[in-house]
Amino acid sequence: MATITDTGNLGTTTLGHRRGWLLALGIVQIIAGGIAIAVPAIASIAAVGIFGALLLMTGILQLVHAFKVRTWPRSAWYGLGGVLYTLAGLFVVLYPISGALTLAVLIAVLFIADGTLRIVFGMTVRPVDGSGWLIAAGIASIVVGVVLLLGWPATALWATGLLLGINLIFTGVTNTTLAIASRTNAPAAASRGV
Repeated sequence: MATITDTGNLGTTTLGHRRGWLLALGIVQIIAGGIAIAVPAIASIAAVGIFGALLLMTGILQLVHAFKVRTWPRSAWYGLGGVLYTLAGLFVVLYPISGALTLAVLIAVLFIADGTLRIVFGMTVRPVDGSGWLIAAGIASIVVGVVLLLGWPATALWATGLLLGINLIFTGVTNTTLAIASRTNAPAAASRGV
């Protein structure tokens, strides 16, 4: 079951026989990210569809749980939550453009809130080296959120797909690099008897 062997140094972590799968996953994520960046409107609609399906699944599971609990008022709260999730999921699946518009606003608000928190945190740890980078990242996050809101609704159809693509590429590069680094570190770890 153990797939990761750690020798105490993060640089010598190996993934064993699973590194091939991690490399393949990284490559697929990079390709998917490139496609999402190339056609961000389609990627936005696809992301909204997946989001709607997850809401539907969550709602249905919560409704099933509400009927299994059978304890008042907990079952009523679970049931109400399940109905709300199901309705939201249906709305997003049936009206993907409206879902993309709503999701873009949520993402913009998230960026602004995250940026504000980063700036506040950066100010509180101000003497620490690197706190300026934290503040700069917060300002950048707020700028992205404001740009998304100012350009709304036009930004809604491409922003979600573009952000999804960028995220997939960064995650893919990370996984690919980890798999390659694990391969180059495996002989060194084996020679040390790990």
